[in-house]
Amino acid sequence: MKKLAARILGGLGGAALLLLPAAPLRAQALAAGAAAQTAPPAAPAPPGRANVKIEITGLRGGAARNVRTVLRLARAADQGDELPTGRIRQLFEGADDEIAKALEPFGFYHPRVRKTLTPGDGTWTARFAVDPGPPVVVRAVNIHLRGPGAADPAFQALAHAFPLRPGDTLRSLPYDTAKVALLTLASDSGYLTAAFDTSEIRVDTLADTAAIEVRFETGPRYRFGAVTFDQTILDTNFLKTRIPFHRGDWFRQRPLMQLQANLAEDPYFSAVEVLPHVELATDSLEVPIEVRLTPRPPRLYEGGVGYGTDTGPRGTLRATFRRLNRHGNHAEVDVTGSLIEQSVQTQYTIPAFLHPTGELSFVAGFALLNPSTSSSRTWLVGPRLSRRRFGLRETFSLIFQREGFQIGVDSSTAVLLTGGASWERTRADNRIFPTHGLRTRLDLTGGYRFLIFNATFFQARLSGKFIRSLGARTRLITRAEAGHTFTGVFRSLPPTLRFFAGGDQSVRGYGYEALGPRDQFGDVIGGPNLLVGSVEADYRVLPRWAVAAFYDAGNATNGWSLSLKQGTGLGVRWISPIGLIRLDGAYALNPPAEIGASRWRIHFSMGPDL
Repeated sequence: MKKLAARILGGLGGAALLLLPAAPLRAQALAAGAAAQTAPPAAPAPPGRANVKIEITGLRGGAARNVRTVLRLARAADQGDELPTGRIRQLFEGADDEIAKALEPFGFYHPRVRKTLTPGDGTWTARFAVDPGPPVVVRAVNIHLRGPGAADPAFQALAHAFPLRPGDTLRSLPYDTAKVALLTLASDSGYLTAAFDTSEIRVDTLADTAAIEVRFETGPRYRFGAVTFDQTILDTNFLKTRIPFHRGDWFRQRPLMQLQANLAEDPYFSAVEVLPHVELATDSLEVPIEVRLTPRPPRLYEGGVGYGTDTGPRGTLRATFRRLNRHGNHAEVDVTGSLIEQSVQTQYTIPAFLHPTGELSFVAGFALLNPSTSSSRTWLVGPRLSRRRFGLRETFSLIFQREGFQIGVDSSTAVLLTGGASWERTRADNRIFPTHGLRTRLDLTGGYRFLIFNATFFQARLSGKFIRSLGARTRLITRAEAGHTFTGVFRSLPPTLRFFAGGDQSVRGYGYEALGPRDQFGDVIGGPNLLVGSVEADYRVLPRWAVAAFYDAGNATNGWSLSLKQGTGLGVRWISPIGLIRLDGAYALNPPAEIGASRWRIHFSMGPDL
């Protein structure tokens, strides 16, 4: 028998495909069959350029898609390229080999191709009728694990779950995926020198069978060593609070990624690079970790102007003091001015408080709020403690609040000691214009009447927003919000603790906070209950422009009568350099309560979707 010819595939770990040639008579028969199925060359046509139309029959599924991807003539046709006619003939003649190559990953090694090339006026048509032939069937699968990790249940599970078994059609994708899974598990589990000693597929082209041989050497399992920080601006002991593992723990990739995320989320550094040095591992197999940090400027001043139909013209100023000492304390001052709000808020934060991700903040603020339904003057001050837990941002607060207000016929001053807790989770593939994203938030707030504090209440508020891609250009956006206030003195609560609906971020087609229970004079005074929902779909017509259609429903009520107000409309989205800008034309499906108010309303807003 002739000498085996080896061909290296490109799989990870140097996988080799060994082909056992067919007998000479069979090879001659295959060649004769291929020649008989190939049409004679097309008649000469005048030189020039032409487009190409491709027709491929006899294949389906992934095999058909891969042939069209590999076939250079098909790629040119799909892109609408106009080619010299000589080049079309050249690509047509070489199509047989490309089709054969494209079918090999699916286990077909003896395809027969009938093809014709028909010149036309400006467009040539290439037709390929493909008979993939018999598939190569896996005859034997041998997976051998060696080294200190060979008995690890996780490796054993992958070996037993190898996706190709005797009797299966040979396919390269599951084979390569299984090898990647072994290497990934090794890297994630600390077997940092793991490698394939052997990984090959031996194909007998005479019998159309294949044997798979994989020998995987895990090598030793490493542990985390000492962590060093390449920076000079912060105390090393503070930076160590960001390390989510201990020296001597088994080496894993996830804690390294968490270390990088912890430092990147802090305000101190513009770049974070975490480098495990396996080559410097000690005799105890401890890998030293180097963290290179690029500091941000210590102070940042920002300003902005904008416009929204809820707020009118507005301006903001922010000063951020990123590091006030070597322990990482930082502070922010925010100033906001618009037709309905003038406010100042300050926050001083102590990081790594009680927990590596814990933050103790002291907040103080003042606000003048003048929406169309109320006016209030609010002072607040108090501590806030937050940390990450179970994938959520958890926050507890105790705020002293003094708010003088007038709403409808109610005019009073509320003095409250408010305890609060919230849990929030946000996930998005892109913060400005995500195609997949989710945001959920639960807020619990309460106060008790004693001493100088004049109201007892408990309030729960749950909100969520979900974004999902429905194709390359279309997104579905849904949001919902519900809230309830338990109290016997609702009219004593200030406007900031009452529920309203209507506006850009609520029910479009209605004015800002224009929906809710009314007093005997018809003034909106807010309610103890809130229910709002929205469904929106947008379609990207250009890289930075999209059109949208939406339907909103909701209201603030005294009970749960579900007397929801509804609005619908169309909008335009611009992914601008400064963020997402929305312009909506909305129609109120229920008559607005305001005398003389139009059912049509323009809404303009800007900011990220999540």
